[in-house]
Amino acid sequence: MRHRCCGLAADARRGAIALMLAWLCLAGPAAAQSVIEEELEQRVLQTTAMIADHPRLAGLTDDEKRKLVEFVTGNLLFVLGHESGHMLISELGIPVIGREEDGADAFSTLMALKIGDAYEDRVLINAATGWFYSERRNRQDHVKTMFYDEHGIDLQRAYNIVCLMVGGKPEKFSDLAAETGIPEARQGTCRADHSNAEWSWNKVLQPHLRKPEQPKSQIRIVYAPAAGELAIIADAVRSMRILETVAHLLEDQYVLPKPVSLEMQTCGETGARWDLTLKAVIICYEFAQEFSQLYRTYRKTQAFALVDEETLEATRNFHAAAE
Repeated sequence: MRHRCCGLAADARRGAIALMLAWLCLAGPAAAQSVIEEELEQRVLQTTAMIADHPRLAGLTDDEKRKLVEFVTGNLLFVLGHESGHMLISELGIPVIGREEDGADAFSTLMALKIGDAYEDRVLINAATGWFYSERRNRQDHVKTMFYDEHGIDLQRAYNIVCLMVGGKPEKFSDLAAETGIPEARQGTCRADHSNAEWSWNKVLQPHLRKPEQPKSQIRIVYAPAAGELAIIADAVRSMRILETVAHLLEDQYVLPKPVSLEMQTCGETGARWDLTLKAVIICYEFAQEFSQLYRTYRKTQAFALVDEETLEATRNFHAAAE
């Protein structure tokens, strides 16, 4: 996704809960997780019913409409995780060694892995899938790759997610990594990548964890009005209560020096950002619209992450040349 955004791009109906809980190192009791899972499940069903008759979705089956809601929800949650990483880096004065964009990507991925829930992989798979979708679309549309961009290229971001997945849980994700073309030798070094990233984030966040007796940080929620084709997007996002869920987790987990806000608004372009001046994480409704378009375009393509033969062949040739 080549956009002015710091986010990542689910079969995520229940997987989205794993990300919500896993962000911010929060792993509540099983009973509490069950309640949240039930609430999100109900929201998915309600939102799917709400958009069911939209003209643009006429070609989708009922099951595909539900998966569309899950895909967009999961990817938006991942974007919020990424932008929350930027916010924490900024507000808590966290040092960054390397590119901040890579650090924020790692934050969102690692937090999803921490929960240990049976569905956590689905959010991450969908986040990686979103980047593979985007790369294929850009290739088909002959969009020029900006190698000088502050973000990694789409394929790199997709593979970095999978690398941290297999690095953190090799017994669970080795087949998945192999399916995307990551050789066994690289899967082994992914363990070191995961270990380093996890240790580093835990180290810098530890001093800022909120104690039970401390007051919660103030986080304002804003869903700005939307018109035209974005109106249904805004209604669906409100129905899923994505911003509220993330705000509650941030308030519970961290001591922030100043109030911040989580906002969704019409931007005129696809994007997401942490605005230091406004003290706001801003997600554009156009971003959700892009996820919807990606799902509708590529949902029937085989392979979980759309790593097609052209990509796999390029990967094989690269490794052969290196040897």
